[in-house]
Amino acid sequence: MDERELSFGRYADVVAVLSDARFVVPGVGAGGARGSLAWLRAMVCRFSEGAVHERRRAVVAGELAGMDPEVLGRRARKHALRMLATADPRDVTGMVATVARAAPMTALGEAMGVRDLGAFVEAVPVVASVYLTGGSGPEVDAAVEVLVEALEDDGRDDEHVANRIAIVAQACESTAALVADSVALAVRMDDPWKWPVVAIVRETSRFDPPVPVMRRVGARDGVPLTLDLRAANRDPEVFADPDRFDPGRTEGSHLTFGAGRRPCPGADHAVRLAAGVVEAILRRTKETEG
Repeated sequence: MDERELSFGRYADVVAVLSDARFVVPGVGAGGARGSLAWLRAMVCRFSEGAVHERRRAVVAGELAGMDPEVLGRRARKHALRMLATADPRDVTGMVATVARAAPMTALGEAMGVRDLGAFVEAVPVVASVYLTGGSGPEVDAAVEVLVEALEDDGRDDEHVANRIAIVAQACESTAALVADSVALAVRMDDPWKWPVVAIVRETSRFDPPVPVMRRVGARDGVPLTLDLRAANRDPEVFADPDRFDPGRTEGSHLTFGAGRRPCPGADHAVRLAAGVVEAILRRTKETEG
């Protein structure tokens, strides 16, 4: 760890860092051959700043604008129920493993016009597992190539293709974690059906964020900063009784999906996708009652 590294966990401090242009995302290098993970990471809005980031973010925002979050959630629920048709309703862990990635990615693939959904759904987790941290290997680059072929859009440049891939690469693991955590919390509730499933998922994203930290670096001095989202989301100055899981909360927005200069443009999409899958799993668990 860099001895100069700074860490922030108060809500106000995290918002201040995320709002300040003096703190930027860590860079990822010059890239690589088209269709490699290095190429993908060098081309997406997640790891860029300034005008380049704004241009790439516009691609992502444009794609998401064409997807109704509620429709995505219904599609994810439909696919999850189909995938769980023969599952043992007592095996909650097994059901989560079966659908937490596959159902949301199938729904997203449909919405993005993917023809070969089977290959697409298999490739996304391979890329997503190393998308944030970087990695190498023929299996990873092969999976990126599958996604390039699936999401190429006639007449669009490589940057457009890469940022379409970014949508699914960023959604896959975080949505799967949100599904798993939401189910784990819901099944411990006396009556999870007291609340809309969307409310359970939203509170889960505050209570146990699927990506618990964000990283920034000082643009001038290179000092790394760690932003503890889990701590910020439980700041008692913002959230009453912050360590209590409460789907009925009405306080201010949590920071799981960012704030300031670069909030996640797909926050509602992610929540609805996860909620659709969580609802399907909870429906199946009800079959053990009585």
